[in-house]
Amino acid sequence: MKPVFGLAAAAAMLLAGPLGAEPWSLPRSDVQVVTAPDGHAYRLLVAWPEGKAPAEGWPVLWMLDGEDNFAIATMTARRLARAGARSGVEPGVIVAVESGPLPRRVLDYTPPTPGYAIPAGFPAQGMETGGGDAFLDLVDTQLRPLVSARLPVDPFRQTLAGHSFGGLLALHAMFAGRPYSRFVAVSPSLWFGEDMLKRRERDADKDSAASLLIVTSPDEAGPNAGTGSAAEALVARWKRRGDPARFLSMPGHGHGSTMLAAMAATIVAAFGTDSSGKD
Repeated sequence: MKPVFGLAAAAAMLLAGPLGAEPWSLPRSDVQVVTAPDGHAYRLLVAWPEGKAPAEGWPVLWMLDGEDNFAIATMTARRLARAGARSGVEPGVIVAVESGPLPRRVLDYTPPTPGYAIPAGFPAQGMETGGGDAFLDLVDTQLRPLVSARLPVDPFRQTLAGHSFGGLLALHAMFAGRPYSRFVAVSPSLWFGEDMLKRRERDADKDSAASLLIVTSPDEAGPNAGTGSAAEALVARWKRRGDPARFLSMPGHGHGSTMLAAMAATIVAAFGTDSSGKD
């Protein structure tokens, strides 16, 4: 006859097993809180490689939506770097900025577009937009100096990567000439602002030499359905300027999963020895 355990015994077993175990942690990483001029607090998640940095410093990948992307970006980067020449990826620093509540994310990740409001039925309709430049100023004037004061990083190999509204912000930052050498936009919300982004692209510094990777899926639905053709055309225009650019299509993924699917390509774009981001 099999023994019968009561609820108390089962609870004791659980506490002695998984629920009482030590939580998983990420070596060579830490978290800092930075307060913006408007009083909003951001958590900054930072991970760095093992060993000594090269003479020019480690390259840096700035990840938006840090709470979602920090761990997977760090582990992917470390795995590819261990492969060395087989992956073409060098060790690098991951810096991920948490986006916080949805209204704050929408405000921070959308470029200023006077007179524009998100249409009814679109994501984040009714929320305040247009704080993208203020957020990028915070990153450039407070967060970047904070990281460079703590870690030996290469100021000329800095990548900004984002998904959805974060991808939109990455493109806006590139067109505005923000101080990054590489940009990754995954499923960017090209619908936002109607033709705002095209105007920013036309005004972009023609002497910029930033490299670009855009990733989309032909299976995305909603406002991002059909984004691939517009993104591919944008990449083609950037290439005609003489700058490295690449378009990557990831069939089989919806809008919510493209960032995870594109993580290895993002790491290659940021830490690969080939600035075109080929994998």
